[in-house]
Amino acid sequence: MRAWVGIIGMLAAGLLAGCGDSGSKRVRLSGTVNFDGKPIPYGEVVLTPDAAKQNSGPQGIAPIRDGKFDTDADDGKGFAGGPTVVRVNGMTGPGGKTLCEYEYEVELPRENGTLNIEVPKTAGPRAAKNPDDI
Repeated sequence: MRAWVGIIGMLAAGLLAGCGDSGSKRVRLSGTVNFDGKPIPYGEVVLTPDAAKQNSGPQGIAPIRDGKFDTDADDGKGFAGGPTVVRVNGMTGPGGKTLCEYEYEVELPRENGTLNIEVPKTAGPRAAKNPDDI
């Protein structure tokens, strides 16, 4: 009986170890982010595996600082790569006004790389009167 309990315990431990995220490969992505042709001063880029295209894995979040982002910044851990939904939240600065909110789908490599994001003027808030203030 004890032998069975030991075997079941070992199997359960093996199954639980396999359920973690440690086996998912994470890749680094960095690049630039512009809104209406100008660098976004502050915000974030969120990279989510596109489940509609059968992609899964870790999501990545990268801070935007002076028009640049890097998934390794601020203790970032990268992201999954492959079919991805990219969401950009741009702001004038910490605690500042929203400049833009933009989302699109893209196929990204499953290896370290770069991405330059151009957010169109139409992604700005409706209340913005002068987008040239960035």
